[in-house]
Amino acid sequence: MSDQPNSDTALVIAAFGKAPELKLEMAKIREAESRYIEAKTVNPSTYVDLEHSFNESYRDLKRHVSSIGYHLTLAQKALSEAKADVILGSYADYLADKPKYADSTARMEAYLSKDPAYSAAFDRVAQLKALENHFDGKIKVVENVCRYMRKKMDLIIRSGLTDSGMYTQGKR
Repeated sequence: MSDQPNSDTALVIAAFGKAPELKLEMAKIREAESRYIEAKTVNPSTYVDLEHSFNESYRDLKRHVSSIGYHLTLAQKALSEAKADVILGSYADYLADKPKYADSTARMEAYLSKDPAYSAAFDRVAQLKALENHFDGKIKVVENVCRYMRKKMDLIIRSGLTDSGMYTQGKR
């Protein structure tokens, strides 16, 4: 398997403004997600492999959240620049022939929402925040699954049961 993202396993977010295209490799994350059900029956022989798979997924998710955070910062900067361009440019011209009381926050927000550059930057910020929240949720799931597996392994070790007697003990 190569280190290059495969189109089937990569989430690609188009370039925006000064931010380059963002490729998020999802293969290890999807593999871990498909193995979550195995955590229910974890035992000493499967624990190491499952833990490794979930740790790889966790590292990728954390790396993706960092990348998204960087792109979010760039998008917020683009949003600020677009807002400044509108307020100092066309909005100032728009207000030139209006009375002083015509300037209001609501009017300015309405005017801003009609600007294509501002709307695009606003949508990009919203998209990246949603993606960041989505990956944060995935991170919480991996943490909870690993916590569950550790507790289950602790119970198995403390019980003193071996693999052969673990599921048959007490059933007569």
